[in-house]
Amino acid sequence: MNGLETGGLFARLQDRYGLSDDPLAIEAPFYGEARRQHALETLRHLCGFGDLALAVVGARGSGKTRLLAELVRSESGRLDFHYLEAAALTGDEALVRHLLAISRQPLEQFTDVTTALSGFFQWTEAATRKGRRQVLLLDNADQVPSPLLKRLLHSFRAADASLAAVPVLTGGEALLANLGANEAGTGVEGDVAGLHLLRLPPLTPADIKAFLSPRLVRVGGDPDSLLSGSKLDQLAELSQGSFGRLKRVAPAIWLDMAQPRWPSPFGLPGLGALRWSALALLLLGVSWWLVSRQYDQVMSEDVVSEPVPEPVRRSITLGPDNPNALSLEATEEPAPLTTKASPPETDPEPEPEPEPEPEPEPEPEPEPEPEPEPEPEPEPEPEPEPEPEPEPSTPAFEPAAPAYFLPRQELSGKEAFTAQYIAGYEERTALRFIEMHPSVNGLRYTRSLRSGKDWFVVFYGEFGSREEARAALAKLPASLRQEEPWIRTLGDI
Repeated sequence: MNGLETGGLFARLQDRYGLSDDPLAIEAPFYGEARRQHALETLRHLCGFGDLALAVVGARGSGKTRLLAELVRSESGRLDFHYLEAAALTGDEALVRHLLAISRQPLEQFTDVTTALSGFFQWTEAATRKGRRQVLLLDNADQVPSPLLKRLLHSFRAADASLAAVPVLTGGEALLANLGANEAGTGVEGDVAGLHLLRLPPLTPADIKAFLSPRLVRVGGDPDSLLSGSKLDQLAELSQGSFGRLKRVAPAIWLDMAQPRWPSPFGLPGLGALRWSALALLLLGVSWWLVSRQYDQVMSEDVVSEPVPEPVRRSITLGPDNPNALSLEATEEPAPLTTKASPPETDPEPEPEPEPEPEPEPEPEPEPEPEPEPEPEPEPEPEPEPEPEPEPSTPAFEPAAPAYFLPRQELSGKEAFTAQYIAGYEERTALRFIEMHPSVNGLRYTRSLRSGKDWFVVFYGEFGSREEARAALAKLPASLRQEEPWIRTLGDI
């Protein structure tokens, strides 16, 4: 799509915008926003001195492979990186064969898979003591069988994790499921069973603009035109926050070849919207027709086919000439019911005698007042319950090397700068690093909490600015100068 052949999209971009090179093919500089630089710094430090396996989780095209490439480029001077092909790791024997090829150990000297993995990690521990720590890079690890990943991490944790080769795994959310972790919906990063998790969030429109602007300037493009409001909205919508999709859809958007997803000008809907509206009207008409047919069918069944009988007019005649005669005359004509009656002469009824007034009822005698009930005896007061004995408090932390330890309370709030070297969950990791540099008096370590566990950090010095810190680090022995520490404030450790 971005080739230089005639008719390619990049050739059209050159003709239309005068670009000297493809801005989407430029790898440098490394894009550090959207937590990418934070993830890179964490990998650099924990690969060198950490005691945890590392996992980078993100959607497809989020830049995981690019992150590993930048890690190798920046740290290959002090770390040995070994790539493991996910497609080649089909079983235990394939995993052992690849690892023993790195350590150049013969497979015949091991009796089974467990001893072979243990032998490999022992070899990496010896390499670290000689000054070269090993790092295993497994990209697309979510494609590796779950039992194989668990066996690799179990062998790493069974070894001395502060010296053994560090597994660095990348993949999507399926990677966590393969490792037996249920942390897919939690936070940006965390720790799962000895695994330090780093998440790469999708790119926002501001991230996309910050990523493309310097690349467009480098090739002679106009960011204000190519990253205008409407084009930037299309880039964010069609790329879905992914570097991979962004590189595929950007040329089509810049050449106005992507179909707009909003209404067309002059207030008229686009063809897609008209098609959906016509389909909705068609479905509504069909449903109305079906309902009307059912209604007509039900109404036709309820109609009575028999004729309604006409009412019969009846005449009743009563009189003194024939008081006992009753004649009924029926006619076919409907008429209201009529009654003809001649009232007989009768004597007037006598007036009723007045009823006698009832005698007043005697008043009831007052009931005797009830005798007062005796007051209940007061209940005895309950005896006070004995107070529970206080639970024994958690013993306070006692550092193994008080001369090199500084409590976290003394560092919080300080704005001075320091150089952080290593961090890990084991105190011995920090002490081993300090013991490796006995000639440096300014090395100290502190203790804080991370995911509810102890977190030990080794740092050097207290400086007023970053420049002062870099100047002091340049005077340290060569064994420390090559470590490239993280310069940060003491209060953030």
